[in-house]
Amino acid sequence: MTTKKFCVIGLGYFGSNLAIKLTEMGAETIAIDINMEKVQEIADRVTVAIQLDATDKNALMAQGLKDFDAVIVAIGEGFESSITTTAILQEIGVKNIYNRIISPLHHRLLSLMGIKNILLPEAEAADHLARQLITPGLIDTFPLSKKHSIFIVKIPKRFVGISVIDSKIRADYNLNVVTIKKPKIIDRNTIEELSEAESIGVPMPTYIFQENDILVLFGTEEDFQKFNKL
Repeated sequence: MTTKKFCVIGLGYFGSNLAIKLTEMGAETIAIDINMEKVQEIADRVTVAIQLDATDKNALMAQGLKDFDAVIVAIGEGFESSITTTAILQEIGVKNIYNRIISPLHHRLLSLMGIKNILLPEAEAADHLARQLITPGLIDTFPLSKKHSIFIVKIPKRFVGISVIDSKIRADYNLNVVTIKKPKIIDRNTIEELSEAESIGVPMPTYIFQENDILVLFGTEEDFQKFNKL
């Protein structure tokens, strides 16, 4: 399995938590900040920690970020540096950019730049984002105990067109399909919000998985990761 690569720019409370969590989950993580003290604090907990000014285009280009899975701009002091850094990342061809917002105006400016991945700065959000970045298709997760959780995930392509029983999700991965959410396609670029999507209840073994189905699964983290890695 190919190791995912991420860069976190801005090592405040949110950014440092995110960089550490991504590294703990097996990703190759570059952590960047203009403040050398912050870089040194995190250096032994991430793949690489670098002190540089992220508003310097040449400095960012030298990091080879274009081919990373995502770059997260978590700069927290003023939004001018965040906006400038984001513009540079767009210019050098970074495909997936996530931005921590610090004010409504900051949010508005990022929206005008076409940034859709907007983040709130809580540590819990850092943990949640790390899981989403590491786990393709994962929408949300809800711990129910120390061992078991609910996992909400987009239907893997390999299951589209086959039945619940033939998918062997229960037999092979020890996961229970609690229900299936069916968001409607509003237009070719927009899908209905998950909270508004219809639930079909407990699916019959003969139910055929369809594209855009959202699975609600119950099981352990270990079993879910085995399901996801395949």
